[in-house]
Amino acid sequence: MTRVAPSLHNRFFMPDEQPLKRWFPRRKVNLPCTVSWQDRQVRGKTIDVSYAGVGVLLSEPIDVNVEAKVQIPDGIGLRVRPVYLQQEHDNGARYLIGCKIELVERGEQQWLNLCYVPRW
Repeated sequence: MTRVAPSLHNRFFMPDEQPLKRWFPRRKVNLPCTVSWQDRQVRGKTIDVSYAGVGVLLSEPIDVNVEAKVQIPDGIGLRVRPVYLQQEHDNGARYLIGCKIELVERGEQQWLNLCYVPRW
């Protein structure tokens, strides 16, 4: 009789625990921010954050082929690369911008604290 090894899921996860879909989980955070790129500067608000990315809601679209900077309260300055743009229609023309973090220029410890998601 051949014994079948347990699946990876059974070996590494508890029965009711699910693996994460992302390397770093998102945390819902609504903070005012300023996004600047090329010769533009627009006020917006964060929607969610993770160690690797940030979602921002803006009143105008941003080119996804440019580097941008996001300034968040508490002295956090991020250099980001927009990776997607989605138009929201619920409250007028607003745009959800998904950004990959290229560099935390200022406030690294504050950024890490903001992104922390406890796993219980």
